[in-house]
Amino acid sequence: MGKYTAWKMKAAICDDTVEDAEFMEKHIKEYFMKKSIPYECNVYQSSKALWYEIEDGQAFDLLFLDIEMQELNGFELAAKIQETAPDILIIFVSAYESYVYKSFEFRPFRFIPKQQMKSMITQALEAAFREIVSRTSEVYIAENQQGIEKIPFRKIVYIWREGKYLYIEKTDATRCKVRSSLKKISEKLPEDEFVWVDRGYLCNLYHVKQIKDNQMVLSTGQQLYIGERRLAQLKHRIMEYWQAGTDNGKWSTND
Repeated sequence: MGKYTAWKMKAAICDDTVEDAEFMEKHIKEYFMKKSIPYECNVYQSSKALWYEIEDGQAFDLLFLDIEMQELNGFELAAKIQETAPDILIIFVSAYESYVYKSFEFRPFRFIPKQQMKSMITQALEAAFREIVSRTSEVYIAENQQGIEKIPFRKIVYIWREGKYLYIEKTDATRCKVRSSLKKISEKLPEDEFVWVDRGYLCNLYHVKQIKDNQMVLSTGQQLYIGERRLAQLKHRIMEYWQAGTDNGKWSTND
């Protein structure tokens, strides 16, 4: 039997300015120690070094990414991370508030101007911790001939039907096959997160990056065709979902 390992929050800072990285590390450690939250916090001055670790399978819950860096800038790094590990929460930090609008393209959890770091970092950490903890209880239990599997909602990219079976496509590029109907499974999923693309597909709005022509482009790079009848309705739903994220402070510069 393998050794049990207790859960801990895994955070990382990537900033090639040593003073800024040390400042963030100090406040992150103080927050977790004060709240008695088990944690691990790694610091990287090289964006490529962080990327290589994530590419090799190193897991993180939360990343603080500077935007202006050598090698890979924060936006380039975020784009790569979202293709490989889209569940990681990303908080952009920058001395230039003008980057906030560009940052929306990468759907960060927060954007913190460095000038406001001291006042905003605690609120950002509290929100991130709540989000990560909430994910542990938001799961779909899939049952098939191989057994049962607990799949967090955020790891479900989309679900499609073929005959009497459903295929749950996940963020790790694997799929789970279950015998059920889309109607039944939709009743067990949050209706504000999942949307009908057509009669044979359910899609997780969290993973929608854009609608281009009649294609829904997902965070995994996959594309789903949208029929003309549903196109306007889906555009409206996605805009509502994105706007709700902004209104809740998820992508704003202020809390």
